Amino acid sequence: MSGPERLSMAIHKFKILKSAKNGKELAQVIPIDSVYTERVLDDIWNGKGSWDVLYEETITKKQKKVQLWEEMTLLHFQAAAMYRQGDFMASYKHQLDMYNVYLRELPNMSRWGVPALFAISNDLSHIARCADQQQSATDPHARKIEEATRTISQGFSLCMTDREVLLSKSRKWGTYHMANILFRLYLRLKAYNLCTSMIQAIKTSELPALDRFPMGDQVTFRFHRGMLAFRGEKYALAKDDLLFALEHCHRNAFRNKTRILIHLAPIMMMEGMLPQSRLFRRYPPIKALYADLAKAVRSGNIGQFDLLLQAKEQKLAALGTYTAAEQVRKVAVRQLLYKVYRLENKASRISFVKFQAAFAAA
Repeated sequence: MSGPERLSMAIHKFKILKSAKNGKELAQVIPIDSVYTERVLDDIWNGKGSWDVLYEETITKKQKKVQLWEEMTLLHFQAAAMYRQGDFMASYKHQLDMYNVYLRELPNMSRWGVPALFAISNDLSHIARCADQQQSATDPHARKIEEATRTISQGFSLCMTDREVLLSKSRKWGTYHMANILFRLYLRLKAYNLCTSMIQAIKTSELPALDRFPMGDQVTFRFHRGMLAFRGEKYALAKDDLLFALEHCHRNAFRNKTRILIHLAPIMMMEGMLPQSRLFRRYPPIKALYADLAKAVRSGNIGQFDLLLQAKEQKLAALGTYTAAEQVRKVAVRQLLYKVYRLENKASRISFVKFQAAFAAA
């Protein structure tokens, strides 16, 4: 089979998926590294020894009026071909164009078009990062990721503001998944204000309750919302979201649970709930960060706590948990005062000198 014939078959397949509103299969074939896309590129290459047919077809399409869906499909394969070739700048350009065409089609789709939106959003984000890395040698200020983020936010808006009367067919069900994609991008760009604005927009929109969405979307959203609350030192709000994320995270997701515990552990320690040895055995990274601090707090050893905190300052600051860990010192002080109280047989009156001596010894 010739290259043009194979490409025409692929374009026809995408058109069939659209006509059948087969969103599940479309989401499986549309990623740039999907098995189907790789197979089509192999067949085109083997037919001619190049991907020229992808661009010859572009010229032909420009000479006649074609449907947006055909244009989108061709751009998809061009992006995938350039990605395979390692030309991430060209791949990004094609993927961005393809994404914009999909956005023009999306208002005419219902919920079935959302899974493919997830797939192409992840691809655009990934290729943008690759393009920035590739261009950084010649242009240190290359920021394709910013342009990609703005474009993906349009997909988020088209989900959140959908006016489909029948809720079961609404694109609104893609809102939290798209929000989670944007969270990762905003955090990479350190655009914390945009995270806050997005949360507020979701809060004021007419969406189904969060607990009606897939559990994976709930966990990821509440993790990011909890992280933002933690960063703003709103520890009570952060605790609620991070606890939910931890309790409902997949049981084998060790890496994700570790990320949650890095921020949840100091919150719990601030409240006097010190981690147990069982948790430290299960999560060695948490043990390395907090086990000795917890031991110093438990014994009321303020001096040891201060030395440990100083030694860990750089690491905790890099993780964004130093300020929270600092506040755990209050618990160590409380433990020290309680030890004096017990040593004095829980007397109703204790000399201030006793407390001075305890602090001096600690």
